[in-house]
Amino acid sequence: MSEDIQTLKDHYELAIVGCGPAGMAAALNAKIRNRDFILLGSEFCSPKLSKAPQIDNWLGFPEISGEDLRQRFLNHLREKDIPIVPFKITNIYPGPPFTLVGKEKSLEADALILATGVSISKLFPGEAELLGLGLGYCATCDGPLYKNKRTAIISYNQEGEDEANFMANICSKVYYIPYYSNPLQLDSRVEVKKSKVQGIIGSQSVEKLDFGEEQLAVDGVFIIRENLPAEQLVSGLEMENGSIKVNHNLETNLPGLFAAGDCTGQPYQLIKAAGEGGTAALQAVKYLDSLNSPERKAQGGTVFSENTLASR
Repeated sequence: MSEDIQTLKDHYELAIVGCGPAGMAAALNAKIRNRDFILLGSEFCSPKLSKAPQIDNWLGFPEISGEDLRQRFLNHLREKDIPIVPFKITNIYPGPPFTLVGKEKSLEADALILATGVSISKLFPGEAELLGLGLGYCATCDGPLYKNKRTAIISYNQEGEDEANFMANICSKVYYIPYYSNPLQLDSRVEVKKSKVQGIIGSQSVEKLDFGEEQLAVDGVFIIRENLPAEQLVSGLEMENGSIKVNHNLETNLPGLFAAGDCTGQPYQLIKAAGEGGTAALQAVKYLDSLNSPERKAQGGTVFSENTLASR
């Protein structure tokens, strides 16, 4: 049900990031309303739902298992001919249009829905401050900038091994810090560090990795996670208590950007996530319609909803 990245268009009306219950519900509503959209997700959508032994509060399906319900969701998308594109995003530049940057391709969207779930990884001390100053999330994207320099790759999965091997051909030294068991396919030039990172140090740019008992001098650091924290994906996105701040219409502080599901905070409930996904799609459609409204064209600027303005 996935689609080849190389066949994607360069521009869509709407991009939905995340293929859990919120993202799938958003995609379904966008499809019903005939919008030009793309659903971006991982190879395995909603592992959290899959692991639930029993769901008791999904209306009409008492005592269904999480995996059975997940398969019903996926079958619904197939019936509606909604592909899930395994496109991992490393950065999003605010719009409109929004620019979504991946390893192999970038694309644009007039409106965006973030349905990324909860990031289980906390930011390292210094990570937020040094983002873009020697710290990034895609080594193969930025590797040429570190020719003959010292870099470190902190990885939560085996994807980081490919990144480290790539950098070994460019850098004078590559350190690899795995946050998982038994790295398997590392180039012999890559040095594995078993210690855990206490922080990333630098004033104007990355200078050192702090392991507590020692510090490593490096020129760049790359962090490979399954999902990036939302505030690291989109510069200027307003957060509240670790979640994306939204108003009643699921609008963020950035016009045209909506959020739904667990990434907007508690309660972390399946029914809440799906409901927000559907609502976010409806609001995104209204926003897209406003882009072509006579009022918008007359003003030559963005038309904000009353709730968006009130939230600022």
